Amino acid sequence: MRSFYRNRPYVHAILPTILLLIAPVLAAAQSTGSSEDAAAATANSTLNRIERARALAAVHQLQAAATELENVRASVRDVTLKNVATLMLLGIYLEDGNYGRSQSLLEEAFQQRAAQKDESIRTYFAAAGQTVNGIRSHLTRYRSFGLNPSDTDLPPEANTDLERIRGLLERVIAQANDISKEQGRNYDALALLEDVLGVRLSLARSDDDRARWQTEFLTARERMAAAQTQVASLGRSPALDAMTSRIPNPFAGPKTDAQTASAPATQTAPPGTATAAQATTPAAEPQLISTGSLSGRETKRVTPNYPSAAKTHNVTGTVRVFAIIDENGKVWITNSEGPMLLRQAAEEAAKAWTFAPPNVGGKPVRLAGYLDFEFKL
Repeated sequence: MRSFYRNRPYVHAILPTILLLIAPVLAAAQSTGSSEDAAAATANSTLNRIERARALAAVHQLQAAATELENVRASVRDVTLKNVATLMLLGIYLEDGNYGRSQSLLEEAFQQRAAQKDESIRTYFAAAGQTVNGIRSHLTRYRSFGLNPSDTDLPPEANTDLERIRGLLERVIAQANDISKEQGRNYDALALLEDVLGVRLSLARSDDDRARWQTEFLTARERMAAAQTQVASLGRSPALDAMTSRIPNPFAGPKTDAQTASAPATQTAPPGTATAAQATTPAAEPQLISTGSLSGRETKRVTPNYPSAAKTHNVTGTVRVFAIIDENGKVWITNSEGPMLLRQAAEEAAKAWTFAPPNVGGKPVRLAGYLDFEFKL
């Protein structure tokens, strides 16, 4: 997925999640029979309303879009469609600076996840990831106007806005801490916790505040590293995938029709007996594990060169470079977010970082995460 920044309406950032949620509804809409036809008509009508709301958000008619989606939430019984509306509303309200309603929606998802159902926990993590990404997008607006959110001498209006953002971030931190204590959800919650703590750390009010969040950030990273062995043995959960899906895997590509047609048929053989297909099948690729920030794992770091064009135009800010560290320690850049004039310099610097070949439980793995580069004049 491309960056959320540089004049792109934030609502587009959640399109893959929305399409994933809508897919079952579209499938149901293809059923036959009178009752199915009625349900399909209702679903199509709701989808049309959601599409209109998306268009309104795209042209920055945020209040009109929010009203349409709130009506959808209030009128539909289908949980999937309601979740779609909720995720879109979070993006719209954060874009509009309505943190009160954003937190209410997040709290609702947090309470519903207590049902211990896969759907509800996936919805919460999607909502939490949406909140964090929406805040990042909102903060980028500051930088586009030449303001650094970490400055202590900003105008009162900006300070008030940032204080409300800090409060929302701290609520997500508290929720992630709570979920990390629940059985089977430790790694997912820690991945979220590390991500949101990084944003909160970037908005420190003072040196003391920075020290506090730096300590929590490092603690979360240590806990997450300790939890990786469990993830390697159990596999990645759908909840974590919902939050980190925008980090693509450069090693995986779609199969061509020829590859699909020539794929050997599955054969059953007695235990301990290798079939011909198994004998020629290449070894499985190392597992890809999302870890949040990659900083602190490097054996060598490189500081980016400040682009002259960015200096001339007084462009400052933070660039987040998404990358994958392969089983040999090589850095693969997948995407970046932040001021356009600074991205290439940050990506070039990230490519020059070196890492020890990652492994979990003695087995090679690939790590997906990000590196943050701050540019100051």
